[in-house]
Amino acid sequence: MVMMDKILLEGIQVWGTHGVLEFEKKHPQPFIVDVTLWADLSKSYKSDNLQSTIDYANIYNIVKSVIETQSFMLIERLSYAILEKIFLYDERVQKIKLRVMKNKAPLGGQFNYVGVEIKKSREQILRYNTSNTKTTTTLPSSDATADSTVAVDVKKGTEGYKVVLALGSNVGDRAQNIQKALEMLTEFASVIILDKSKLYETEPVGYVEQEKFYNAAVFVETVLNPFDLYLKIKNIENTLGRKETFRWGPRVIDIDIIVYEGCMINTSGLTLPHKEYMQRAFVLKPLSDMPDAVEAAGLTMSLIEKMICCAKDSIGIKCIGTL
Repeated sequence: MVMMDKILLEGIQVWGTHGVLEFEKKHPQPFIVDVTLWADLSKSYKSDNLQSTIDYANIYNIVKSVIETQSFMLIERLSYAILEKIFLYDERVQKIKLRVMKNKAPLGGQFNYVGVEIKKSREQILRYNTSNTKTTTTLPSSDATADSTVAVDVKKGTEGYKVVLALGSNVGDRAQNIQKALEMLTEFASVIILDKSKLYETEPVGYVEQEKFYNAAVFVETVLNPFDLYLKIKNIENTLGRKETFRWGPRVIDIDIIVYEGCMINTSGLTLPHKEYMQRAFVLKPLSDMPDAVEAAGLTMSLIEKMICCAKDSIGIKCIGTL
């Protein structure tokens, strides 16, 4: 029997909109999370290699993303969602103990915090659905913010979703940053690249006192749901060194989900289709290189050409080459 090692992340502080009362769903509240993971880390004892262990930063990002991008009435449901995503992220994790605490719960008295502690094994969490039927589901408001909508065509089995992703970079070696991001995407068995655009140099939008961007788009197929794909993308951005900055600011890499087949989402953390892409030539021009992706977005080539001409940032776009 293999002895399990522990990884500890304690005191993670994230703000989210979780709770039964209406103001809790609209106004972010602070949450404190402790995570204990059990896994066999013996390969890391001598290798001193990050790939031999579980990346703590990615576990932190999973916790942060679930709390920030979704909304649940119950802390129990929130905790379960975090557990699921950690198990899906790394198959080496065999058991998790998770404490989720809220120190500003509306109890009307003095207390340190309220919360739950859940301890589950991989076998208790993972559920495999072998059905091959396709249905449409609308997630209840407890899975999003009070003013949000989430509607997804749910495909069962191995049938994947068609997705358009946009990539941009204006810090460091711009072309290499985008190429590395694509290489990391292909490392996921759950994501298959179907087509790639050319690489374009574009003028910055919003904040113009910065370097020009390199932009591209890819057409992929994935079995991941939108929120899990979002987590994968954020992990890639963080691994490549993206730092939080102001809107329209410079970035090493930016990856956006533009269109996700059969999906409409409007939450505080994720909106699909992307709400601004039809006005942005730096997205539309690369998209126009991929006819199947244009069709998946519900557009036509003639329409997308007209939108490019109307976009304020269409001037100065220059093709750099192929990816």
